[in-house]
Amino acid sequence: MAAEQRKSSCRGEAVPGCRDVKGAHDNWLVMSRGLVMSVAVGGAGGRAAGPYGGPGPAIWLGGRFRLDERIAADAALSLWKATDALLCRPVTVHLLPPGVPVPPHVVAAVQAAARVNDPRLATIYDTDYSIQSPYLVSEWTPGTHLEDLVLSGLPSPALAAAMIADAADALAIAHQAGLAHLCLNPRSLRWDTGSGLKITGLGIDAALSGASAADPAEADTMALARMLYALLTGYWPGDEPTALSAAPRHRGRVYTPRQVRAGVPGVLDAITCHAMQLRPPGAPGPVLTPAGLAMALRSVQRPSYPSFSPAGPTGAWHAGPARSRAGGRRRAALLHPAA
Repeated sequence: MAAEQRKSSCRGEAVPGCRDVKGAHDNWLVMSRGLVMSVAVGGAGGRAAGPYGGPGPAIWLGGRFRLDERIAADAALSLWKATDALLCRPVTVHLLPPGVPVPPHVVAAVQAAARVNDPRLATIYDTDYSIQSPYLVSEWTPGTHLEDLVLSGLPSPALAAAMIADAADALAIAHQAGLAHLCLNPRSLRWDTGSGLKITGLGIDAALSGASAADPAEADTMALARMLYALLTGYWPGDEPTALSAAPRHRGRVYTPRQVRAGVPGVLDAITCHAMQLRPPGAPGPVLTPAGLAMALRSVQRPSYPSFSPAGPTGAWHAGPARSRAGGRRRAALLHPAA
């Protein structure tokens, strides 16, 4: 089958060897028989390739989105970095299973996520629910996953608190709109020195994976607290497999941050333990929500949302000076708990 040429609005020239997988049904059959799906399920990452592993023609969705690099994949779904040729920007593409209708609960989750407006939440750009080639297009989030940030060196406690306070604020807005994340993990948060913090997968990850929770607010709060624990200690206290070392335990119970790492402020240790529900079994205590966690963290630290950079060969992060809105310089610093 001869490859169809497409015009690239980014450079105005013809792009040879590009297939439009939204158009003809036979083009999609070519993809499902090896062009796309073979690379989508063959591993965790890679570039678009032909069925025999060699370089293949560029793969287009809807004549607009060019698949560039596969980020992750499982048996039915794949996640790609792609290029929006119309607006000349990188985007994220979820390729959904072809040949079956997109479930109504996935459509509802995508619509709900698109209605939540916060710059710290990855934005939904486009969808196509055609049975031949369904896909979702969302904002490409630059920066580094929290998992990789922790592996490269721990931030200051003040910066860790500011990052999770911002994430909790964003999720509080989502919860207020009736949408929970339910799939938060160290790869759901990205940090970029220019754009700050970004959360990916709101609503969509849970819909695609079938995740649910009896108390969505409690589930998201505990997930945020686990990420704060990782930023404070360098260990992961959850049961999910990650690249981080598992947090030490005693008789099945996770040690508190202060027991794991010296220098963790007592007030942050207490907030983390409260949000993670590390109190003794049967001990009474209110359950925090994302909004409550954000408020608790804001009450003990003054976030300047500073940039940070590795300090020498140790890789430790330092909260650099940041300008306040008034123009003066200040640093993120822990304060005494509010009375």
